[in-house]
Formats: sequence, C-alpha cells, structure tokens
Amino acid sequence: MKEFLARKGEAYTNINIDRMPRLWRERGNRFFLPKIIHIIGTNGKGSTGRILAKFLVDHGFKTLHYSSPHIFDINERFWLNGADITDDELNKAHLDTLKTIGEELADELSYFEYATAIAATLLRGCDYGVIEAGLGGEYDATAVLPASLMLVTPIGYDHQAILGESIEAIASTKLRAARSPTIIAKQNSARVYEIAARIVKERGFELFRAEDISPGIKEFTDNKAPPFMAINRQLAFAAAVFLGLNPSVSAFLINPLLGRMTQIAPNITIDAGHNLSAAEAVREAFGDKQAHLIYNCFQDKPFGRILETLKPIIKDVLILRLTHPRAAREEELLNAAKGLGVGCSYFNGRLEEGELYLVFGGFGVIEAFLRAYGAR
Repeated sequence: MKEFLARKGEAYTNINIDRMPRLWRERGNRFFLPKIIHIIGTNGKGSTGRILAKFLVDHGFKTLHYSSPHIFDINERFWLNGADITDDELNKAHLDTLKTIGEELADELSYFEYATAIAATLLRGCDYGVIEAGLGGEYDATAVLPASLMLVTPIGYDHQAILGESIEAIASTKLRAARSPTIIAKQNSARVYEIAARIVKERGFELFRAEDISPGIKEFTDNKAPPFMAINRQLAFAAAVFLGLNPSVSAFLINPLLGRMTQIAPNITIDAGHNLSAAEAVREAFGDKQAHLIYNCFQDKPFGRILETLKPIIKDVLILRLTHPRAAREEELLNAAKGLGVGCSYFNGRLEEGELYLVFGGFGVIEAFLRAYGAR
C-alpha cells in the first residue's frame, strides 16, 4: 500500500479538478458513508477536527478523523476510533478501495485523491466522519463527499499560487465547498464573514458563527495552550451543539498532539505551521519569550515575511537542511534573515541546555527535526 502511494509522490503538482467528481459520479454509490463533518479553512483544521473527533469517540460514536499531512507515516492521516490505523488496516482498506473504484482509476488518482478514497472506504461502519480538506475548498478531493455540516476555521494567506492572491479570492475558493449548514470560526478579516454569508445563502443553507452557538472564547482558554487553540475548541464545541450532543466545555479543553505549539521538552517547542497566519499565532503565543528558530520551508512560501513576523520572538535563525525538491533555496533564506538584521547559520544538531528553541516551517521540517532529535 505505502509503495503504491509512494509512486504517486505527495506533491500537489498533479491537480485535476475533474478526477474526483468523475470518481464519485461513477463509483460514489459503492461507498457506505455516515454523517460527515467537513472542515475547510487555512489554519486550525487538524486541531479542530481532532478535538471534535475525540469528543465523539469518548461519547461512544465510531468516528474517523481524516487529516493531512502526516509527520512520519501516512497511517497518521486516518485516526479511527481513537488511534491511528495499523498497517494491516491500511492494507485492507487499500485492497477494498481497489475493488471499489478499479485499478485503472486508482492508478490515475493523485496521492491525496487516493488517500481520500481510502478514507471513504474506512468510513464504512462509522457513525461520523470528521474530514479535513487539503489545501483548497471548492475543488478539493474531499469536497465530493456529501457533508452534513461544514466547519470553517480562520482563513488567511496560503497557497496563493493556487487559491488566489487576496483574502477575498482565497476565502471564495475555500467557501465554495459549502454544501450544507455551515459554522464559521472567529475570523481576522470581516470580508471572510461577508463572503461566507453570500456563498452559503446562494447554496440555500444557513450560516452560523461559532461564538453565537458556543460560550465566549475565554471559556476555552487556559494557560497550557496557545491562544489560537481557544478558537479551535470553540468551533469544535459549536459543532457538537449543532449535532445535538449536549457537550460540556470541559470535554473540549484538550491539546491534541498534531504539531501545533507542542512542547516536546522543557526548552523545545515544535509547530507545523508554515504560513503567515501561523507565524502570527506563534508570535502571539510566545509573548515576551525569545528562542532560537530552527527553520526551513518550501520555496513557494513567503519566508521573508514569515521571518519578519517572527523577528520579535527569535534570537537567530538556524536553517535545518531539507532534501525535499521543493525546499527553499538556502542562500535566499540566509539573505532574508540577514536583510532583517537577524543572525543566521545552519543547524548543527546541537541544542544547548538553558536555551529555548522553536522549530517551525511545516510538517517536513518537523519530521526532519524529530528524526534528528531522536523522537522517531
């Protein structure tokens, strides 16, 4: 199974907006689906989904949380009834998916499209599927799945080459995935609310604000979690209320280990964020603390603006070398840091006792660091 996917490659260069709709027209009736909560947005999709999925599992509902990307193994993308699926479960789902859609179409699908088809297979027998969109919305592979409820996390700048250069364009692309009642989290831009209201109304559904369903943000805040986690918790709670599950706030005060502001040692924090909005959230969470930034990213990221955003909380930049073909050019990273007056060198693998470290730049950076650190 993993060899089959490895041949496809994880990069999203092979985008075809017709493949998944065609698969669903021709084979969709062969899948057995539960109620699906579809999560779109820029940041917080993984955390929101895991918080909601854990609540559902803890309350006796068979639940699949499908997320992306993963850190070490693709199994991490399929969290079924409280645990990542095993290799045996993954291989069985692969064989079942091949039978359902046929080998010819399976070969044609991209990495993410086929992973989404596997998720659809795993949904059989579940009560709920909590499904996270990939980078898009309207044309995302996950958008073919019939949703009972849409959740919209904060929308900001990311993947502009694909989604558009403005917040208006990005929000429109993502929100055109709306195909059921929609709950929207607290947003930084008022324009996102306006666009959401227009698109959801055009599709004949109601739009709700999470803060109108849930208690105030302060109810979901604690001193052990970064500030943005309160927004994710509030959105997940609002979903549970909408589903009629009578939740308590205390059930949502968890910090899922998904690589967002995770402290893996007293002096090491890892964050898989990779865009400007994530950098702003990390800066806010760090407050007046300063750390050595262990960093890298893909070439299409606005790393100059990201480093400028993080500048108040970093002592210097330590470039973590990546072998990925889409990795940023190291000379450009060095120049960006030096242009901001920030010291920059290469990470040599040594961590000094008593010094704080922040590892940031995406799941690939987190994976490379954790492997070097010995966490895997």
